[in-house]
Formats: sequence, structure tokens, C-alpha cells
Amino acid sequence: MTNTGRERGVQARGRQRPRSTYVVAALVVVLVAALGTAAFVGRGTVKSDDLLVTFALMLIPPLVGAVVALAFGRRLIRRMPQTAGTAPATKRRVERALRDGSTDDPQLDALARKEAQLRLSQRWLLWLFAAGAGTQVLVLVSADSSFTRVLAVLLLLLWAGAIWYRWRGLRAARRYLAGPPNQP
Repeated sequence: MTNTGRERGVQARGRQRPRSTYVVAALVVVLVAALGTAAFVGRGTVKSDDLLVTFALMLIPPLVGAVVALAFGRRLIRRMPQTAGTAPATKRRVERALRDGSTDDPQLDALARKEAQLRLSQRWLLWLFAAGAGTQVLVLVSADSSFTRVLAVLLLLLWAGAIWYRWRGLRAARRYLAGPPNQP
């Protein structure tokens, strides 16, 4: 069994990340730390003598975030649904099957069932979205400026839209899995 050059390249890329991923992560970490340092210096809470120490301390949170994102990113990609690698037309057919509640194609039924099971396994996202909406309600109630209130309302609408979209997907997934499987 021989691999062509293209197949070997695809296999190698699947095992390791391109360098640009690490470069972008490093740039984001440094940019966030620089913005945090600038915010502290701009408010006058840090003296210019302590600038390097403040920058080093501001590197810690984004560095931890980047390491976690890079470490768990590969695991999340492996857990992506089967439909993630399929053609857009197939994805649309799977979505239509989930929305309609059934399909006649056995292969499409298998993909739709996997997608439905994935949606049900990610129902914890509803609680996360609700917590995000709750934080915006707290900001809206305690805000002093009108800009903060407007921003809180916009973010609250975004969280509400995400909750509605996820809830609709969960209902479709439950309805699809409740139906009989399509056997050839």
C-alpha cells in the first residue's frame, strides 16, 4: 500500500499544526498583554518604573488561555461531527432531514443521527448561554452610562439568539432520534 505525495501531505498536516497557528497565538498573547499594560498605565495605576513587571504579569492570563486553546483544540477537532467534513450540499440535506424529522436515504439518516446525538451531548451549552445572558442582565441593571446599557442590551440580544438557536436544534434532534431509524 503506497501513499501518494498528496496523501502523505494530508496525513502529516493532520498530525501537526502549521507554524502560523503558533505565531498567531503568540501575537494574540502579546497584543492582549500590551493592551492590558496600556490600560493600567493610562489610568495611572502603574508607574513607568514597573512597566516591565506589569507587562510580565499581564502575559499570564492570555498565555494560559492560548495554551488551553492549543491543547484542547486538537481534541475538539477530532470530536467534530461527521457532517463537518462533508460537502455543503450534504450538510444542507442533513439539516433539512433534522428539521423535517426523517429522511429516506440510509446514509443521510446515519449522518443525521450522528448530528442529532452530537447536539444532545452539547445541551450544556444552553446553561452557558443562559449564564452569559444573566451577566448581561446584571450589567444592564447596574450600568451607569448609556453606552454600557446599549452594549449590554445588544449582548443580551445576541445571547438570547444563541439560546433560541440551540434550543431549536435540540428540539429537532430529540424529534429526529424519537423516530424510527431508516434501514436499507
